[in-house]
Amino acid sequence: MGNGVPPQRQSPESDRLAERMEAASDAEKASILVDHYAAATAGPPSAWTDEFVARVEEFGLSVLQIRRAATDLAWLARKNGQGYLDETDRARILAATNTRTARLCLVYIHGQRLRFDFKFAQLHRLCIGWLAEFDDDALVLSFAAFSALGTRASNAPGLFRRAVDAPDADDKSNQVLLTGINFADHLPEQPQMMLDLSDEMMARGQENAIVYYRRASAYRKLGRFADGLHEIDRAIDALGPGDVLVHEQFTQERRSIILAQDLQNQMERNTQAIADSIAAQVDERIAAASAELEQRLDEASLRLAQRVDAAQEMVSSGLLKMVEILGLFVALVGFIAGSGAVVIKSQGLQERALSMLLVVGGALVFFTLLRLVTTVGRRRVRAER
Repeated sequence: MGNGVPPQRQSPESDRLAERMEAASDAEKASILVDHYAAATAGPPSAWTDEFVARVEEFGLSVLQIRRAATDLAWLARKNGQGYLDETDRARILAATNTRTARLCLVYIHGQRLRFDFKFAQLHRLCIGWLAEFDDDALVLSFAAFSALGTRASNAPGLFRRAVDAPDADDKSNQVLLTGINFADHLPEQPQMMLDLSDEMMARGQENAIVYYRRASAYRKLGRFADGLHEIDRAIDALGPGDVLVHEQFTQERRSIILAQDLQNQMERNTQAIADSIAAQVDERIAAASAELEQRLDEASLRLAQRVDAAQEMVSSGLLKMVEILGLFVALVGFIAGSGAVVIKSQGLQERALSMLLVVGGALVFFTLLRLVTTVGRRRVRAER
């Protein structure tokens, strides 16, 4: 990082800070700056941001150290109700040192303040300009992804992936992403995205109470309540004393997991009870339908048997009638033949008249018998129908 012009050390406090920074290891420098400016976060931004930017340049802090110090101080500023940086603050600071490091410090401080207050739309507008200069910075990419996820922008998944894959990604940038995913309920893959990122953070040693808390939320949304309870208990165990609001937030998540588990169990019991009731009703209706069908089949079989018997009787009766009629015809033929012979052998007119009368009388008797046989047959058929 390029160094600006070191500020003039005009107080013993400034001298002590310089001495502490010179004696500190790289891992301690960010914490020392946070301790030094913590009290100033209770005032206006100008109470600490100007000097903080100058000190960052003076002591040559790395990008990762700047992120850590800027993030922690921005969090303290939020807790103390400090306002956001405005254009006046930005112009004043850049008038003293307009370097890339100074501009990056301002982006980190302003971005984290907006992120902590979930100002998605405002942060989204600012990220357009920030990405024009710092498109290779993981934390700036995380701000862009965070705001895009919160505003449900179409490019949110792409920005998220870029921030995760950034070479300089660290725990601060990943925490921003993890929080952003928590608000991306519109993405079906949201819970799995939270688990994947938290797995990667844990593999890099970036796990903490917040990571466990986010994992618990993801497991709750996936319906894996046992895993969710395990993670939220880890989060509560890892939480230090004094963080009352965060502790309440964690215990609320635990209650939500238990409530969701109870609701699912109740739904399963209700579903099973409904399924059993429906199955019993279906079985009852099937049994009733089977009985009714069996009864109808029996009735149909009985009617069919009756009709078969009637048909057989009709056939037998028809055959009998045919035999009777045939017998009548044979008798008629014999009668006519005999009568004809008698007529032929008759000698006188009187004998022939009697013979003819006999033939006519026999024919009338035959037709009377034939009509009687056919009429009785038709009446019997109608009665059977």
